Amino acid sequence: MADATAQAKEQQAKGAELKAKSVEEAYAHQGKPTPTQEECDLAKLGVPIETHEDDGSGPEPKFETVITRQSEPSKPSGGNYQTRAATPAKETPKETPKQQS
Repeated sequence: MADATAQAKEQQAKGAELKAKSVEEAYAHQGKPTPTQEECDLAKLGVPIETHEDDGSGPEPKFETVITRQSEPSKPSGGNYQTRAATPAKETPKETPKQQS
């Protein structure tokens, strides 16, 4: 029984070591998160964070706004086309049914 427990602990330690190595490699390629946990903890306590630590990802890409000319519709080619003025129909009062007593 002690042998099985020792093997399980050894296997668990190897797994934890492999996991730590994998996480370390992943963060080495990606940089670290911004804001870092330390910055989040300080902000939670009320410390203003004006600049973040460099996360190792390099400079931010520059985005430029390109304004293109917007086309406008041409004037209608139908000459001086006019529409009729519509007048609302007259309402007729509706009769209410008489109540019988």
